[in-house]
Amino acid sequence: MTRFEGNPGTALLAKVSALVPPEALDRVRDRLAAGLDDAAAGLDAGAHLEIGLPQLRRARYRSELLGLPDEPFAWKPVFVRRSLGIASLRACADGRFRGPAEAVGPVADQAVEDWRRTGWRTFHWEPWYAGLGAGGRAAVLAEAATWATPVWSALDWSAVAPVAELGRPDDRWPVACVAGVHLRGRFEARVAVTGPGGTPGGASALFSVAGGRPGDGWHDELAFLAMVAGLASSSRVLPARVVGLWPEAGALRVAEIDVAALTGAVDRVVDTVAVTVDAAVVPVSTGA
Repeated sequence: MTRFEGNPGTALLAKVSALVPPEALDRVRDRLAAGLDDAAAGLDAGAHLEIGLPQLRRARYRSELLGLPDEPFAWKPVFVRRSLGIASLRACADGRFRGPAEAVGPVADQAVEDWRRTGWRTFHWEPWYAGLGAGGRAAVLAEAATWATPVWSALDWSAVAPVAELGRPDDRWPVACVAGVHLRGRFEARVAVTGPGGTPGGASALFSVAGGRPGDGWHDELAFLAMVAGLASSSRVLPARVVGLWPEAGALRVAEIDVAALTGAVDRVVDTVAVTVDAAVVPVSTGA
């Protein structure tokens, strides 16, 4: 079993000592506006730039990949693993299965059956999965089970499941001061936690799962998820904590959200936009 640095469930559900006031979001918006006014100055009119965790990480750790044309989209097992993995975790938390390896097949089959009966694609991959042969389906199920199993084993689901919202839609927030730029936050669960003074309700923590190992910018990345969640929320309530899990590395990281954490997230977004825009306007050498 993968060993983690600490207990993810304990870190996720720990009582929150302080909450960031909603007015801090106004300062976040102001700082974003000031920074992005320069960083995005070279963005072509009509261009669309989405900033999420993949973009933050690519700009910091793999900047040589920026500016390269995207490959045409085609379904692959790796594109299915998260959505099928989360659905399998939900089924396991409901007591229908003992673990993800047992759940992924029936959950995928049910999704295909529902699509054929109603025409509604809950996950979008149902027609592609339905057209695969036995080997292709096995590859998809193996990817999903591999993704979900360490998450299932890392948390005490008897404590987490009753207060967790799994696989909610991504948070999206358009940057009003810069046309074409929007922020996207994706995490695996949002969990209700006890607030300052032991008061229930209002406070929450986010749970994020990533591949590989945490880089030196992990704190800004986790804080980014809280920032986007707060900006996208009509209630203007910021999550108080973000717990990150890197199962392949057996690594656990926790970011308590305060003004300094939000400042780091804003600066990381500005840097990412600046590097990305520069890469888009500078011709990529082909070596010819």
